[in-house]
Amino acid sequence: MSIQKTRGFVLRREDVRETSVLLTVYTRDFGKLKLISKGARSPDQRFASSYELFALDDIVFYERKKKGFFLLSQCELVSFFPEVSGSLDRICYATYFIELLDFVTQPGEKNPELYDLLLDSLEFLCSNASPKRVARIFEIKMLSILGLMPRLRSCVNCDKELGGREARFSFSSGGVLCEACFGADRTARPVLAGTIKFISHIEEAPFDRIKQIKVSQRV
Repeated sequence: MSIQKTRGFVLRREDVRETSVLLTVYTRDFGKLKLISKGARSPDQRFASSYELFALDDIVFYERKKKGFFLLSQCELVSFFPEVSGSLDRICYATYFIELLDFVTQPGEKNPELYDLLLDSLEFLCSNASPKRVARIFEIKMLSILGLMPRLRSCVNCDKELGGREARFSFSSGGVLCEACFGADRTARPVLAGTIKFISHIEEAPFDRIKQIKVSQRV
């Protein structure tokens, strides 16, 4: 039974039996893991904080599965993002990030970009940035990584480049419509050219550059 060491975020915690804990952890090296920590709730447990939601931990686990789970051997807290954990509003957003990541991933599917996105987003959430702004960046980046971004640069109906002109967003078609194609979806909603430009820039730019972007409330 080989032993593996990695670093990951706690996405979910469930108490099982009398003293054990089942952790769902997202790692850069192995993707999402289900880990059983035996005796984690015993009175002499020293690492209780490392089992809390969105904690970043160094973990050691047995690679071989047992009834669909891995066996956790060691768990050392790396960061609990104190600026986040000290604010109820930011805790809510951090919890939203990990719940969304948990929802869109399957155990064992590696995606280092998603791991890096969560790390960057939690670190950005520790700054003075608006939590709503961080959340929108997280959502756009996640959709891009998963290949689920709507079509924004050209009309989804006729392929015509928008070029900053008036457009409407069609939820049913998964993209924007140019003015000539508005009739293709009567339920399409108007969208600002600045909003399209902002979303496209967020999708393509490195995370460090995104932090410096200023955007109006209207956009």
